Formats: sequence, structure tokens, C-alpha cells
Amino acid sequence: MSFPFEYQEQISGYWGPSTATIDWCEENYVISWYFAEFINSTTNLAFYFLFLYHLRSAIKNEHGFLFIFTSVGACVVGLGSWLFHMTLKYEFQLLDELPMIYVTALPFAYIYGVDKGYRTRVALYVAMALLMAVLTIIYCSVYKNPVFHQVSYAVLNFGIILRSLVLIQRHVPDAAARRDLYRLLGLALGEFLTGFVLWNLDTVYCTYLRQIRRYWNLPFGVILELHGWWHILTALGIYHFILYSEILKVWHEGRQSQYSLLWHYGFLGEVHKNDRDKNIKTD
Repeated sequence: MSFPFEYQEQISGYWGPSTATIDWCEENYVISWYFAEFINSTTNLAFYFLFLYHLRSAIKNEHGFLFIFTSVGACVVGLGSWLFHMTLKYEFQLLDELPMIYVTALPFAYIYGVDKGYRTRVALYVAMALLMAVLTIIYCSVYKNPVFHQVSYAVLNFGIILRSLVLIQRHVPDAAARRDLYRLLGLALGEFLTGFVLWNLDTVYCTYLRQIRRYWNLPFGVILELHGWWHILTALGIYHFILYSEILKVWHEGRQSQYSLLWHYGFLGEVHKNDRDKNIKTD
């Protein structure tokens, strides 16, 4: 089978030998001399595209510091992941992994502080800051296994999801609005879990996937770079979960009549502040 582009043989590229504690299934330096993992790097453009778009939306629609911080943080995660996969250097691995934890910690503290008194909210933020410091020290100096980072990240996210479900029941009395929120949450979780499955398939069946990629050659081989699909689907899942969180926040604050959920191009949602009062809509 002959195609216009063929994978190069694996070489030690521009960034030299890997120092990261983990390497992925994409073969190193087989597409570009300057990218250890070209597809795993460039698929992080999904983070820049989605969260720069959301940053503009959060500012324009007055969603507050939390969502501005989350958008900027997600862009930092995308940058860290780009640099990590491009170089496979340990310092950039940390720039990929640690911001994921930090960006999740603030929404975690916020959502568990909803309906709580001022002192409790402050205590939650302080506790999360201390926990982040402890996790960073452990991960950088004591236990460098990436599984530790992955479990910590998963626990924070599941905690946020469970708490948000409680808040829906408490602050969204309208049955239709609750169903819409559940559908949006289901979309976000579906994207995230699909990406997670693809990531694990990429790990478990790496040898076979590499053989098929080599057989297909470029550009078709990139279809089976499943870790790259994890980046794209994770960015979409986080993006849609943030929309869900924005809607929940305006219901909690009693401002649901001021906002509508608008969709652009079928996947770019925006919790839009209306020019006049009307109930929030999701279609």
C-alpha cells in the first residue's frame, strides 16, 4: 500500500532523550524533527480554541472571576500538554499535570462553599490551597507515579459533579430546566468518558495500533492516534461542563431570567446575557 507520506524511523530529535516519567503510544519524532509526539502536541489546539472563545464569553456575559480563571487555566493546561508531548521533558510534564489539579481546585472549593457562611467558604479555599501544596510536594518529591496525579484529578472532578447534582435539586425548581441541565451534564461526561476509553485503548493495544498506523501511513494513520482524541474530547467535555456550571450558578443567584443558552455551529455553547429578561433556554 502506497501513500504520499510515510512515517520516518524513530530517532532522537531536536529535544534529545526523554526525561519524563511516562511516554505515550505515538512513536517519537516520526513526523517532525521538532515534535517528539506531533499529534499528541497539536491536538491541544482544542484547548486554546475552546477556552479563548469561552474567556471572551465569560467576560462579555459577566460570569465572574471563577469562570475567567477556569478559562485561562485551561489554556495553561493546553500549553503545558503541548510542551510536554513536544519535548517529553519532565519539567513540562509537571506543567501539563499540575495545572490540571490547580484549575480544578478553585471550582471544587467554590461549589462546596455554595450555601455556606463566609468563614466556611474562606476555610474551604485555605484548605484547598494547603492540599494543593501537599499534593505538589508529594508528586514532585516523594511519589512521582503519574497514577497519583490521575487519581487526585479524578477525585476532585467526581466531587464537583456529585455536589453539582445536589445543587440542581436545591436551586433549580423548574423540571424542564433540570432536564436540560442533566442533558448538558450527560454530554460533558459522555465526551470525557469516551476520551478516557480511547486513551486506555491506546495504552493497552499500542503495539497493534502502531502496526496499523504504519500500514496505513500518513495522513490516515493519525486517525488511530487515540491519545490525541482524548485531548480533543476532554477539552470538549470540560467546556460543556463549564457551560453547565454557569447555568447552575445563575439559577443559584436567581438570575436565570437574564440568561439564555445559545449554540453556535452545533457545539459552541454560550450562556448569553439577554438584552431583556426572559427565561433561560437550552435549545
